[in-house]
This record gives sequence, structure tokens and C-alpha cells, in this order.
Amino acid sequence: MKPIITRFAPSPTGYLHVGGARTALYNWLYARHNNGKFILRIEDTDTQRSTTESSDAIFKALSWLGIDYDDGPYYQSDRLPLYQEKINQLYEAGKIYPAFDTPEELEIIRQLAMQEKRNPIYDRSALRMSADEVSARMESGSAFVWRFKVPDEGITEVPDLLAGKSLTTSFANSSIGDFIITRPGTKNNPGMPLYNFVCAVDDAAMNISHVIRGNEHLTNAGRQVLLYEAMGLQIPQYVHLPIIMKNGKKMSKRDVDVDGQAPVSVLERAALGYLPEATLNHLVLLGWSHPDGKEIMDVEEMISKFDLDRLSKSNANFDEKKYLFFNNHYIKEKSDEELLELAKPYLIQACLDLTHYSDPEMQKMIGLEKKHFRKLGEIPESLKFYFNEPSTYEQKGVEKDFMRQDYNAASILQFAMEAVKSINVFDTAEINRVLAETVEKSEVPYKVFGPIVRLAITGRVSSPPIADVMEILGTARTITRIDRAIDSIGKMVPSMPPLISGGIITNDI
Repeated sequence: MKPIITRFAPSPTGYLHVGGARTALYNWLYARHNNGKFILRIEDTDTQRSTTESSDAIFKALSWLGIDYDDGPYYQSDRLPLYQEKINQLYEAGKIYPAFDTPEELEIIRQLAMQEKRNPIYDRSALRMSADEVSARMESGSAFVWRFKVPDEGITEVPDLLAGKSLTTSFANSSIGDFIITRPGTKNNPGMPLYNFVCAVDDAAMNISHVIRGNEHLTNAGRQVLLYEAMGLQIPQYVHLPIIMKNGKKMSKRDVDVDGQAPVSVLERAALGYLPEATLNHLVLLGWSHPDGKEIMDVEEMISKFDLDRLSKSNANFDEKKYLFFNNHYIKEKSDEELLELAKPYLIQACLDLTHYSDPEMQKMIGLEKKHFRKLGEIPESLKFYFNEPSTYEQKGVEKDFMRQDYNAASILQFAMEAVKSINVFDTAEINRVLAETVEKSEVPYKVFGPIVRLAITGRVSSPPIADVMEILGTARTITRIDRAIDSIGKMVPSMPPLISGGIITNDI
């Protein structure tokens, strides 16, 4: 049996986006599932648009995803002698010919075809030149391209294994036209070979068994099959994946996520705090399904279960909410220690001074909140109240709790502060015990007492259990925050001094 060899062949003209990442993942999974080989090839023959920065970003994105390769990276710009050798062979076999047409001449040919309601394909005017004319033009240094001579009649068939079935797409040769396989060049300075040609040459040279890619390449496949046949090379098995949709249309660079951000590339998703595990889990389901209908799966299970039979012929839907669901799941799966290390760059970027707390204290902060995190980038906002003493208080809390008419919030906080000062062992259990006693003595319902204390300490109406928060803050910070809140309330309602009568905290109204 022929070994399974797949490849991922991006052009380094931009960053790795969702569609490219899915293509890389499917090729990698299929190779790993079959104990085959996965090759990385950089298709950089477009020298004007290809950049080292883009290549590096592709490598970084693949590494972040955990997609490793067995061979490569191969750069097509390093393989020009091989392509020239194949061009010479095709020319000698009469399969290609030089065409000296200028852009202006080609536009005239196109306009004439449109007027005559013909398919605007090349009219083969270059073939009407004599051998002597061609030789003279070449020797004079005239620029030309190489065109592939498509058979006049018949059809070209592209077999496809999408969904494990042998599908066939047929192209009438008369509709294809003699396509260009190089950019303009001269005899002494050959033009750079183009995508369809180098793709066919390299896939054959690398013994690629399966080409798994987006169906936008289906029309390219017809031209590549013609090139394979002309060069006497074995045609790989093609799998052309349906497109990825979002909000009912093809996914584009202008799409935004549920938070109004527009992350286009994999690395932008990583920067926002998506995890690679969640990204892989989401990507694998964009056109493939687990045989047992499972949605949550790790990489090992993906490799174990991935095959072509489970690929869908329908367009995939990129669901941002599902992506966040996966991300939240894998965040919750992390230990507090792991999650803190992942969160530290975001905490530092948010200018939070990590020297205020020990790692165990910050791990506890993380553990109390992690079930709510959708992305790592959200962690600083959730934790910043530990690092920054509240300078303002959430308005709805001020109105509902600090400004209550039935109980005096400042007096309640004074009572709470005295209780805090009395605690000898400042841990969650002891804090809970003392607060419960304080509530009982004050005869203030906890549903009144608790929110006032929470708002004073955190500045928020919701937080993790307040005793846990207080333990992390420690005695001094807790007292300072309560004292500051009392002062703030006094400035809000100076005409209402706190009264404590018989343990019951009331407003004098």
C-alpha cells in the first residue's frame, strides 16, 4: 500500500487564518492517523507579495497549534532549477510554447472574444509565429511567458474523495484555455514559475498521496491534472473541502466576534486568549464529525478517529459562541498553576503589579473565577480589584446598597471592620465564622450585610465568595478598603450619621 503523505502549502503573503489552519489540521490528522508523513512547503514564488514576516507568522501559528511536520519547510524559491528542468522537458515535448503578447494585446483579444460572445480564453496567436520568429524574439531579449497547450477536445476529470466517496468534477478542455505557467521573463532571465505548475511539480516530487485543501482550488485542480498528465506524473487523491461560512456568508476579514473584535489570524486569536486546544477542537468540527457525535475531544482522539469518510459535503459554519464554549471548557480543565502561568502575560500587559501577591495567592484568585473565563484576555478585568483598591463603586451597588434607606451602610461597615480586626487567624473558615456571628449580633439580614461589605471591598456588586476574597487581600488591605468605603459613604450622605442601637444598625429617619 502506498504510504500516506500529505502537505500544507501556504503562501507567505499574510498570516495563517482559520481556513488555512483547518487545511493544515486535516492534512496533519490524516497523516498521523495513517502513520504517514506530513510535509510543510512554503509557496513563495510570488516574490512581490511574499515576506519573511508572513513565513515566520505561519511557523509560529502552527507551533502554537501543536501541528508539527516531518519534512520541510521547503521553499519553492529554492527549487527553481527543478522547475526549469520540467519547463525544458515540456517544451521539448511540445506541451508548452512561448507567448510574447503584451498586456495591451491580450486586452484586445479579450475584448474581441466578449464582443463575439465567446469564452475569453487565449486565441493562440503566439502559435502562428514561425520557429525563426520565435528564435529571433528570444535572442533579442523580448519578454515572454510559457503557456501550456491544453488539448483541443475532450474533458479533464478531477477525482475527489470528499466524504470518502469518489466524486468527479469535469472540465471541458475547450473552456480552460492555454494557461500561463510562468511570469514574464527572457531567455537569459526566466520568469518565475506560477502556482499551478510548481504545485503539480512539487506534489509529484514529494510523493504527495492526498491533497486536502479548500474547494476554491477546484478549478486549479483541472489545470494541475493536465500538467500531471503532460509530465507523465501520478495524480494525487484530491479532497476539496467546503468553504467556511459565518453569519450566512463566506467568512471574511471584516467579520467580528461576539465582543466586536475582528481577529483574522490564528495568532490574533491566540493574543486574545484563545487556547490551542479549544482552537483545534473548534477547527476539527468545521467539516468533520466524530463517529460517536462527540464535540469535546483532545488531539489524541482526533488522530484516532479522523478519516475522510466523516468529512461533510456541506459548508461549515464558524460559530463564535461555540468557539467560546470550547475555550471556557479547556480553561476550566487547566490547573490553577497552569492557568496562572498562561494569564501572567495578560496581567502584566494590564499593568497589574504581580509583586503584591505570591503565586499561591494568585492561583487562588484564578481558581475562584476560572469557571467564568471565556478567554485568557478577560482575566485581568476579573482580577484587577485585588491589585487596585476601588476608587469608585459600581453605580447600581451604590444606589441599592450604600444608599439604602432602611439600613445605614456606613454603620454596617464600621461593625464589619471591628469584626475583621478581631480575627486572629485570617483564613476563609475563620472569616466566615466571624462574619456570621457579626450578622447575628447586628440583627442585619445577610442579604443586606453581605452586598454592602462586598461592594466596599471589591467595588463590585458581584465577586467570588467574600471570605475567600478577604483571605487573599489579607487583614490590612481589607481594613483599609472598608475604612475608605465608610469615608466615601459619608461624602455621599453626610446628613445621615451612622447609629448603632442595641446592636441593630438603622438610619435615623
